[in-house]
Amino acid sequence: MIAESANAAEQFVEEKCTNFDYGNAFLHKLNKMRIDQEIEELVKDDGLAVAFEDNAFKAIMKWVKHDLEKRKSYLAELMSHMRLPFIRNEFLRDHVINETLLKNDSHGNQFLPQLCTYHLTSTSQRSSQTRKNIPKNRNARFHILFSGGEDIKTGWPQRKCRVFNVSSSKICSITDMVDRRNGNSVISLNDVVYSVGGYDEDVLESAEYYDQVNRKWIHIEPMNRGRVYFGICAHNSLIYAIGGAHLSSVESYNASTGKWYACPNTPVAYEWWCRATVVENSIYSLGRGTDGVTSCIRFDPREGRWYKLNEIPGRPLNGFELFSYDRSLFFIGKKCARLDIRSNKWDSMLSMLSQRFYYSAAVIADDIYVFGGGLNVGSRVEHIKTVERYNIHNNEWTTVDAIEVESFGGAAALISGDINLD
Repeated sequence: MIAESANAAEQFVEEKCTNFDYGNAFLHKLNKMRIDQEIEELVKDDGLAVAFEDNAFKAIMKWVKHDLEKRKSYLAELMSHMRLPFIRNEFLRDHVINETLLKNDSHGNQFLPQLCTYHLTSTSQRSSQTRKNIPKNRNARFHILFSGGEDIKTGWPQRKCRVFNVSSSKICSITDMVDRRNGNSVISLNDVVYSVGGYDEDVLESAEYYDQVNRKWIHIEPMNRGRVYFGICAHNSLIYAIGGAHLSSVESYNASTGKWYACPNTPVAYEWWCRATVVENSIYSLGRGTDGVTSCIRFDPREGRWYKLNEIPGRPLNGFELFSYDRSLFFIGKKCARLDIRSNKWDSMLSMLSQRFYYSAAVIADDIYVFGGGLNVGSRVEHIKTVERYNIHNNEWTTVDAIEVESFGGAAALISGDINLD
């Protein structure tokens, strides 16, 4: 193994694993370090950010298994520095308690009963001593803001907004939007959340942002075109609104000037539904065009032009979401697919556990979360509150037992850090 100085470990801690892939970044660092105090100091450091404690567990297990005979003696010591109470319940159930290496290690398996007892005991029943001995929570602070959508009782667009705290698995309401919106899009730019477009009797040009200080929504300048079911993304401090039903137009919003600016149109107008995301210096948009082709296109703002990528075969007209992770795009719908942008090739991936539609979704660390939506049951739509999560590295979908979110036709945005909920 390559020996590095303690300064390298300290530098890594200071960087706080800002790489998109928290678990693999942590593992990469472990693989370069000596089996001595450096690793122990890294694992137990309060300043180490791994998005979720699950990622620290996975990295340690991979590191030990890479050279099992030499490293298994270090397992118990490394596990003793884990923030086990902050491992997510589903990860505990599906992975930790089934980890053979832990169960077969006479010292490592002592953590399993302790961990299960803690998670099965309600907060109110935990002793003061137990609460006192809990280490610092290193999980990153993630929130999901939900806005708009269809009021399930009336069927009308709604102003309702809620925020989901990923760490505590709790959801609470915040101030309603100014306008009712269904089929809108939401984006976070520089820690400010914007809710844009949608429809309420007619397609909306209006947009608004959430003022966390005064806890209210405030209108910004309206878009040049009304948009519904359109793509939205943030890149280089600009918000891009792309396409939408029967549109090819694109515009960007500059928060510094408070104005929208026209951008080059997409090659073909969208038939109905489209979504957008960012990878490195390019914007990717996907949807079915009026030419009947569901293709992915790429826009480089530096060049000011769109490029066509491969068609995605056999995919639905609407009701999907599009996300980016590393150099891949993830199409989340009834039939999920993944595009490697380097090879420009679509590959099928595991589908969701339920055939839901008009759900909200977001990427958190290395997981794709899908919230609510509806199911076709005969001739009617059954609204559901369940949440499922796709882990990109493990290529698996799981149901998130601790969460229920009602969302149908609205939008969601990830907020990294704190949000004023008082």
